[in-house]
Formats: sequence, C-alpha cells, structure tokens
Amino acid sequence: MVIPITEDSSSSSSSSDDDFVVLKSSSAARGQQSDDTITDAAAAEDDDADLAAGNARKKQSSDDNDETLVTMRPSDNSNRSQRQVNTNSSSTQPTQTQHKQPARPRPKLQRSSSTSINQSLRSIYNTTNQSFRILKRQSSTLIESINSNLPATPTGWALSALSLCSMGLQYELRLQKELTAPPIVFCQANCGSRGVLNGRMERLYKKLALPSVILSNNGRGGGNGQSSSNNRKSSNNNNNNNKTLKEGIFSRTVKPSLFIGTRGIVASTAAYALGSKQSDDAKKVKRVREVMKMGADGALIVLDWEVPLDTSSTNNSNSNSNNNNSNNNNASNSSIDNIDIYKPNSITKPIILLLHGMNNDSTFGYIRSMMRTATDRGWIAVGMNLRGQDGLHQVKNTTPRGYNAGYTGDLRGVVEQLEYRLKRRSDGVNRKSGKRTTSSNERDNNSNVQEEEDDYIGGPIYLLGYSLGANIVTKYLGEESLHGTLPKCIGGGAAMGNPLHIHSGTIAFPWNMLLGAGVKRSILQNATSLRKHHEPGFQHAMKKALLAPTIGKLDDAAAPYLIRNDSYPPYATRIGFKDGEEYWWESSSHRYVGHVSVPLLKISAQDDFLVFGQFQRKLNHCLENPNVVVVKTRCGGHLGWQESPPPSSGGGEGGGLLGGSGSWSDVAVADFIEALLQIRQEDREKRLRLRRGTVNGGEGVDTSFASPKVMSRL
Repeated sequence: MVIPITEDSSSSSSSSDDDFVVLKSSSAARGQQSDDTITDAAAAEDDDADLAAGNARKKQSSDDNDETLVTMRPSDNSNRSQRQVNTNSSSTQPTQTQHKQPARPRPKLQRSSSTSINQSLRSIYNTTNQSFRILKRQSSTLIESINSNLPATPTGWALSALSLCSMGLQYELRLQKELTAPPIVFCQANCGSRGVLNGRMERLYKKLALPSVILSNNGRGGGNGQSSSNNRKSSNNNNNNNKTLKEGIFSRTVKPSLFIGTRGIVASTAAYALGSKQSDDAKKVKRVREVMKMGADGALIVLDWEVPLDTSSTNNSNSNSNNNNSNNNNASNSSIDNIDIYKPNSITKPIILLLHGMNNDSTFGYIRSMMRTATDRGWIAVGMNLRGQDGLHQVKNTTPRGYNAGYTGDLRGVVEQLEYRLKRRSDGVNRKSGKRTTSSNERDNNSNVQEEEDDYIGGPIYLLGYSLGANIVTKYLGEESLHGTLPKCIGGGAAMGNPLHIHSGTIAFPWNMLLGAGVKRSILQNATSLRKHHEPGFQHAMKKALLAPTIGKLDDAAAPYLIRNDSYPPYATRIGFKDGEEYWWESSSHRYVGHVSVPLLKISAQDDFLVFGQFQRKLNHCLENPNVVVVKTRCGGHLGWQESPPPSSGGGEGGGLLGGSGSWSDVAVADFIEALLQIRQEDREKRLRLRRGTVNGGEGVDTSFASPKVMSRL
C-alpha cells in the first residue's frame, strides 16, 4: 500500500513540483526475509522439522510487520535528499538508511549510415514523386486542351500536318538565308610596286574573284587550262549568243542546302556517308588499285586510281558506222588497255593526289566526290590510303608503325614514284639530272626569262588534303620548300579543314572520345602487325592506349613509339616523341606553312565544330606567306559544304547533294586547280612567242610569270 503524505490542501498544488515521496513497500521486506529463509533451508537441509518450524516463524513475522512511511520535505531546492527508515518489530533487524545513487547518463544512440542513406533516398523519392504529381496534373490539363483542339476528320489532320511542314520549311528558309553569303578571302594584296604578292598569285586571284566568260556548248572554260588563239578567233562569230558569264568562286555566294547544309554536324555526316552520283562511271572512268611499297620501312600504301577515258575515237566510229557494234566495243576496250599508269614517262594528264582525314580512307564520300569532280574535268585522281587504313580491308599494315599527323615520309615516297611516271620531253632533257639542256642561242635569247616547269609534258601534281591529311600536305610542302627540295612537278595544293595547330587534349566532348574510339579500332584491326614489336614497353604503351578514354590520353600514351621524320634533308625516319605535347608541337603544320613556295588554298568553315578554333588562332602564320590564300565560309561544318544547286552555268557540276558535285569545296578546289593550269599554259605560250620572236615590241610583254618562285617569309 502506497500512501503519499502531503501538506494541507491549500499548498498541495503549489508544492507538488518540489516534493519528493519515497515509498517502501512490504514486498521489499518480504523479499529480504525470503532470502534468509532460503539460506537457513540450505544450512539445515536434512532436518525437516527445523525447516518447517523456520518457515512458520518467518511467515508469522512477516504478517506482524508494520509498514512505516517516513517523508522528508527538502529545505532547499538546490540540496535535495531522500531518506528512508524501515522499522521492524524484531530486534534482530537493524534500522537501515539507503541513499539513492546518482543516475548514469543515458548513452546517445548513434544513427547508422545505412539509416541516413535510406532516409535520404526516401526524401528524394518523396520529392520526385511530388514533382511527378504536379507535372502530371499540369500535363493532364495541357493534354485535355490539345485533345479538345485536335481535328476530327482526315482532312483536318492533313491540313494540320501541312501547316507544321510549312512552319518547318519557313524556319529552314530563314536559316538558309542567314547562312547564305560569299566566302571571306584572306591573302596579301598587291599594293602597287611595294606589294610582295608575286605576279602568279595576283593573276590567280583575279581569275578566281572576277567573273569569266565561258561557252555554253562545252560547259567549261578551258578544261585542262589549254587555249588556242586561233580557236578563240574562229569561235567569236559563231558563239556570240552562246556565251555565259561564270561568277568567280571567291565572289559567288555559298548557299547551303536545306536541312543538311544549314547544320554543321548534319553536313559533315552527309559528306562522310554520301558522295557523288556514280551510275555512269563505268563508261567514263577506269578504276585501278595499286599497292605501293615504301623504301623507308617496307610499309604498304594503297592507291586508288580513277583515270578518265577518252571516248572521242569511239564517238567518231559511231558517227561513221552505226552498224559496227563489235568495232565500237573493240575500240573502247583498246582505249582502256592503252592507259598505262605504272610505266615511267607515261602519264600526260594532271594528277590530283588526295589524302583522307583521321580514321577515314579513300572510300569515304568526300574523297569520292572530289575524285569524280576531277575526272569530270579530265584529270587523273589518286586516293592515297595512309598505312593501315585500307577501306576494303584487303591490305593489312606490315609494320608495327601506324600513321600519325606528323609523318610525311609516306607522302614523300608516293610523290617520288608519281614524278618518275610523268611524261617528260623527249629532246633537250638530261635523263640523269632531269634538267633541260639548251643550246647557246637559246640561252642567249632566254637569258632574261626564267624557265618554269618546262621539263614535263605530263602533270603537274596537285596535293589535296582533308583534316589530318591537310596537316600532312601542308607540313610536307613547308619542309620541302624550306630547303629547296620540292619537286618541280608539284604545281600547288589545297587543304580543307586543316587545324594548323594540333593538340588533341583541347578537343571537346564527345568528339575526343569518338576520335579515340576510331584510333582504337584501327589498332585492333592491325593487331597482328603490332604484335611483331616484342619490346615490353611498346606492348605496355599499346595496352595503355587501348584503355585511354580520349584521343588526348591515347596520343600521350603512344607518343614514345610513333614514327616520325626529320624536317631537313634527307628527312630520315626516326622513332618516338618524349610525350604527347612534343608530338603535337612537332606535328603542327603552322610551323611550316610560312615556307610554302607553291600556291596553297586553305578552306575552313565557321561552324566547324572540330578544328575551327585552332585554325583561327594560327591564321596569322598563313597570312605571312603570299603564296597562301585562306577562304572562310559561314557554313559547311567539318568537310561538309553541302550546297544547293547554284545558278545554271552550262556545266554538270551544280546538281545539288545527290546529283553531280554537291560540295562547294569540290567546285572551289577544281576552279583553283584549273586557274593554275591556265596560268601555266599562258606562261608557256608567252615563252614560246619570246623564243620565236613573234612578240611585237610595241605590245609590251607581261613578265609577271618571271617572278621568283620562292616567296616566303624567309
């Protein structure tokens, strides 16, 4: 029984918070006495009588116990104590006072990490669920409004689709109008007598910037650059009404095609995947594949030839005898068999040598499109596949060294082989030295005239590079021109999408990963040849390159084992760079573009997502050389330049994306080469007139062709 003892009722409510009551129940006394009983029972285990008497005595004593409750009011709130007095009737039980022990502090529970994670996930889930509920509530309202406005008949659906297509087309037309503009041309202008621009480049710029008159019956003005004064005089009276005005490529506006040319990434994809129309190529072009072995290390280089066929004899036979079909077939077969591009001193036409970009080959669309454009103008097109990059997977790399952006040894070897096959003059040429021998009278008559490119009837060779191939072409021309070893058969070059300064570490995501994946694919395809290199460091570098996430990390890993060449004669082959930074610096073509001694055209687009930033930062190196012309377009992407059909010029080169040449760069490069061929032919005719003495003294001879060939900052 628990009885609290309090004061009077008037103060009970006020002092209830300060009073402490300690209760002592009889159960505690009975528990203590029962323990004594158990002890006595254990001591007298064998005595049943004593055990029964002891139990009876303990039971009687417990019934007679009185419970006394002693309370204590604390005198001070700061010092509070509890006292308990237990009085028993038995004399053997002394009075005991118990003091309350201080309470131990309750340990704080540590919340486990899993519990906190679960709570965080639960809060995220609740927030997301609430957001979805709000979005669903709003979207349901929007869907209801849309459903209420949807057409109910097929005619309404057709009108709605037509209106959407009209809106999209209007947007594309507006975007096309914004991007349509003539290209921006950077070159050194001729400032009167103080200008450093030589005569050849001045004439070249005028041909490409000013409109030219062409005849509509043949569709082109010059073809291979050869013209005759007699033909021009005889055709003046007959073709006055057939003359059309062809706008120069530097002044003609670039109009991108709808939905493709207006977007850089889409235009680049179309340039890589598509190409040119090739339905009638079998009748116009002979395709030949050649595998050339390099003398430096035995690498195999694949050349894809496209040779235009001369069908004039076949057409004449058809006009004379329409019934002799067998004779016509024999004539066409004989014309094919008579073309021999492997023998020395056999090629009589200009050669266009093309180098593809990174992770590409000569089967890509932009290479095929340019080759078709070249063969349409009567030139020989050669697509060079860098080592290990055979698009048909027929020729594997035979060396443990792949291609890179700084090695020009393969291009140098191919040019030497092609130069040996060009047709030279049969008389007046020393075969051992390759120099023309003239008599004393000729030397006296031509003492004031500089001989240029007179040793070759065939050729010249023009080098075209795309992306990484453009860097190799520019570096090769700069190395050879700097030391005066550039072959005379090289007439010029063009570089499309050239980064000038190579630094793979600055390529943005996701292109750095895509380019790295392409290089890894090339490494795996040529794994058989790479295993021939038994050096442990090389194998470790290749494994590290395969595990690299980006092209920058891959170049840095493989740099110590990349092939390279000296930048001075005899351009010996070396192995390895210190690291990726040294490889990128040594391979950058901006260090060599200032020394190029032949006309060089560089084309880049402002929406080129891959190299335009690097190209723009090093543009000043190009402008230091008067032989370099830089053209910048507003659209085009990376190697794209897909344009709408230009105004009809009488030719077959404006057929849009799928018909003829759909790339503006193909037409620009073809016009550039054609202008160089025309200037070359004009210079030859002037030299012939000077030798024969047919030039009147009062006419005034233009000696601009006698300007120095090497005009670089050096």
